[in-house]
Amino acid sequence: MAYKPPARAGATVYVWADYSTAERDRRWNAVKEAGKKAGFDCIFVPLGDGVDARYLTQLRCSSVIMPTDGRAPIIIADRSSKNTWAPEPWQVGREWNEPMAEALIECGMERAHIGVAGLKGGRVSHVTSMDGVVNHGAFSAVVKRLPNAKFEDATDVVGFVRYIKGDEEIAAMRKATAIAESGIDELKKIARIGADAAQVYADVMASMMEQGNEYFPFALTIDGKRYADPPIGVRLQKNIFIGGEVISVWGTQIAAEYQGFLLGEIPDAWKPVAARQKEVYDAGLKLLRPGTPCAELLAFGKSVEKKDGLTANIFLAGRGAGDDGPVIDTSTSVDKLKGLTIEKNTLWLWRPSVKSTDGKVQLAWGGTVLVTDKGAERLSKRDHKLISVA
Repeated sequence: MAYKPPARAGATVYVWADYSTAERDRRWNAVKEAGKKAGFDCIFVPLGDGVDARYLTQLRCSSVIMPTDGRAPIIIADRSSKNTWAPEPWQVGREWNEPMAEALIECGMERAHIGVAGLKGGRVSHVTSMDGVVNHGAFSAVVKRLPNAKFEDATDVVGFVRYIKGDEEIAAMRKATAIAESGIDELKKIARIGADAAQVYADVMASMMEQGNEYFPFALTIDGKRYADPPIGVRLQKNIFIGGEVISVWGTQIAAEYQGFLLGEIPDAWKPVAARQKEVYDAGLKLLRPGTPCAELLAFGKSVEKKDGLTANIFLAGRGAGDDGPVIDTSTSVDKLKGLTIEKNTLWLWRPSVKSTDGKVQLAWGGTVLVTDKGAERLSKRDHKLISVA
């Protein structure tokens, strides 16, 4: 999967599209089967649901009408967009309403039961967008054109397919994690007393993008303040704590690696916090195995929340092309997790944090984890420890 630089001509933007047609067929067949099982005549990914559309097409901007009876889907794409997955899409300019409606009619869906992906927040995808992600103006126009069709939410149909990763997706996440790790290494190398924090941010981002990382802003926490953009006008001072939340994207798979650095000697008061964070991390990692109810992770989080005056908060989030799984911390409602289990070939961000008794020290460490039939595999190979760069 060699890096391909962005095209320079016009407004063309390079979009990574190196998954095989076998991977396409795996995804398409799984969505068709799940949609048919749910009673839908087709799965409709409308304008606005870019994550699910890219999952099914590898195109930057598209809409998908996928009949569940085995027929090939109709893909509607931005002008001049096509690839090996969608060599002959319906290409549009600014107008999407009419082409989406016409594609549904072309597939014979005037009186069909149509499942709409992204209409609402799902159980394992779009979990932080409870009002959905579709362009409701465009979607309403389509509904008006097909007054006898029945449109219902099908976010979970695509979501649960995305939840279980194929071999190519896992390989892409390994690559993304390696790039994120290199970003952590770069941050460790250049974060020094007196350094321009904005320059540090830019250099870390550049080091990852030179490896083919898609642009995705990461975050720096400097002396308790979080920056998701270059911290303009900030210089790194002695004895401040820097938290690196480094994010990398390869093959649409989003990897996140968290590591803290102290610009000075580590105080003795910090060491129990770091030790407790590692203890919680290691214990929770053992629960990430196929068949574990997600509610069990929530119960674990509550059981380790308080100890020796320290406060722990777990954070577990499904990873992949987006929220490919639930988000679990101590504030999560158990009702949201009913019936959900950890599954083989799922990917997670596991990053618990621990706060000191006085609240002045808070440490978090973690990264991407793959669940295998043997349990959890940390994709990052970094040591689990607080690092001094004095």
